[in-house]
Amino acid sequence: MLAIRFALSDPAKADERNALVDEHKAHLRSGHVSIVQSGPINDASGVYCGGVVVASVGSMDEMRQFSERDPFVMHGVYSSVSIYEWRPTISNRD
Repeated sequence: MLAIRFALSDPAKADERNALVDEHKAHLRSGHVSIVQSGPINDASGVYCGGVVVASVGSMDEMRQFSERDPFVMHGVYSSVSIYEWRPTISNRD
């Protein structure tokens, strides 16, 4: 199944984010889940405001556990984290 994590950053935690970004990226690349796509999101004015992870997982619990171990989550860099199962119906990718 595919799962999406949509996380919004806490603007007051910019220093923590900068300090933890390498650990965060290492966690995403750890192989604990199979990430399909991942990256930052920007608001309408082009300012960083969070991130999205799309992963192939065996269960939603697997995605939740993976998210809980993310340094950004553990240290409160994100003000909100939502995890959803995703069932794509249209794709132009091979």
